Amino acid sequence: MNNKIGKIISELRTKKGLSLRKLAQIVNVSNVNILYIEKGKINTSLPVLKDIAKALNYNIDKLLSFANMIDDDIKKIINKKPILITNFLRVAKNFTSSDWQVLTEKIKNKDLDLKTNN
Repeated sequence: MNNKIGKIISELRTKKGLSLRKLAQIVNVSNVNILYIEKGKINTSLPVLKDIAKALNYNIDKLLSFANMIDDDIKKIINKKPILITNFLRVAKNFTSSDWQVLTEKIKNKDLDLKTNN
């Protein structure tokens, strides 16, 4: 397990005032399991990480990014069109947060001129 994820989980848990035991109870794993995750001593499953992120009110994609992991639904999207997705991300690598927000809203509202010049 990535030690950075463990540190983040530990910090978030502490900020929320949750004990190891309480977080473990919420996530339905042992408190020793949570301790080992926080110390980076064990790997855990994606479902457990999702449950931890939810319990700590933390974005799962952000948490997974610290371990260079990607959620399964995102993997499926990339696997459907790997060349298009990777090309898009390379073009967009210098987008600002504002650029991403504008693009996301345009996509949500289908407010894009997607006509190609043939």
